[in-house]
Amino acid sequence: MGEVFQFRSSASLEMLTGRKAHTLEELLHLVRTCTESSIFYHTFSAFLKMREVNVPYNSDFALWVYRELGEKALAERMMAVDFSEYNTVESLRTRLEGIIEGHKNFRPTAFEKKADEPFYLHDVQRFVYLTDKFAYDLKSFREILPTISLYSLYYHFIESRLETKLQTDDFSNWIEKSLGLSGLAHRIRGIDISAYDLEGLRGRIISLIDEDVRT
Repeated sequence: MGEVFQFRSSASLEMLTGRKAHTLEELLHLVRTCTESSIFYHTFSAFLKMREVNVPYNSDFALWVYRELGEKALAERMMAVDFSEYNTVESLRTRLEGIIEGHKNFRPTAFEKKADEPFYLHDVQRFVYLTDKFAYDLKSFREILPTISLYSLYYHFIESRLETKLQTDDFSNWIEKSLGLSGLAHRIRGIDISAYDLEGLRGRIISLIDEDVRT
């Protein structure tokens, strides 16, 4: 039997950095100079923060650009970024910089706009803790998965990517290394996270496990 999987969860202490942007130029400067954890917080953590209220933008940056500056085209280009294509936070930062800079050439007047409500840059401190839920094999993992909290799901499938340069998640890593199910792990790792909210992600993982068991 492989290594037992103990489910974890996390709580985050959101911290205002004291930095803010009223214009696209100022937002671009924030994106260029903020910490990697700030980039991650304002993009990936949207799965936890924003999907709960069904906002159709997958990052705080895109949401602010749309709501406060009315730049829908730029917001949609930022929203279209597939986070799974980037293997480091730095490469994601570079992509976001390029999108904002490109908008200056496409619509220079957008950089003259000043928002009434600024973009407030946050950072985050994470607190990870163990839960009382364990999986010993694929069957027990499948049985427990519907019962874990959204915070635990977010930690293992989204937040854990920070520890692996965005390349994998805890679930697929355990399934591959401890259970030897590389095919299933590859399919779970390949889920397009931008296509689902957290409950949708849970359901997709479960369906892939069920398909694997049936074959």
